[in-house]
Amino acid sequence: MHYPQYFIYIYFTKMRSMKKILLFTSYCILMLTSSVNSQTNMNVLGAWGKEENNTKTLVIITDYIFSVASYNLVEKKFNYTWGGKYRIDKENMELSYEWHSQDTAMVNLSASIPIAIKKDGQLSLGNILSGLTRLDGGKAGDLFGSWIISGNYTNDTVSKRANPFFPRRTMKIISGKYFQWVSYNVVTKKFFDAGGGTQTTQNGKYTENIEYFTKTTQSIGKSLSFGYSIIDGD
Repeated sequence: MHYPQYFIYIYFTKMRSMKKILLFTSYCILMLTSSVNSQTNMNVLGAWGKEENNTKTLVIITDYIFSVASYNLVEKKFNYTWGGKYRIDKENMELSYEWHSQDTAMVNLSASIPIAIKKDGQLSLGNILSGLTRLDGGKAGDLFGSWIISGNYTNDTVSKRANPFFPRRTMKIISGKYFQWVSYNVVTKKFFDAGGGTQTTQNGKYTENIEYFTKTTQSIGKSLSFGYSIIDGD
């Protein structure tokens, strides 16, 4: 019996041969490819967050992607998400917006945002975000990175998108203990859906615990588990 399979490759790659991560359940298989390229000496990689009045702000920073999400844990309400490619230049984060659920006019624009880790260890981004506490140890966990769907494999047939990054993208962003996925169109600037929460990688099993989900609140609080293994090759 053949099950639907989905191949997922990292959003940015600079090497043709690299490690791949194979995720699988009883109904699907996910293949992910990763290339690590750290950009800065400032140790900001990983998940950061804060909670106020049952509202959680979650920031995930990988080597190339900066992502923000806000949601109410008690009311199971999604507030917003925005993010995109970034680089750090001295004391500023140069952000190129790829998605913005509240203001699509921001998509494809760039902004220079002051970024700093305060003496108390909290992360601050100008007057946009402050008081963010580190939630994990950065690159802890096997699946750290930013991943994007590039095609599918069904009934022994591979079907790849001509350009998997354009115009619609579905990206999964994983830190040591948290994850977010987001779907958007970089041409129409339309935001489609997002979800996220905590995750663990233990003994060959990847488990997601969903804290917010824009498609349906019925999925919030549920867990999804995948087996995973790391392989080498193209």
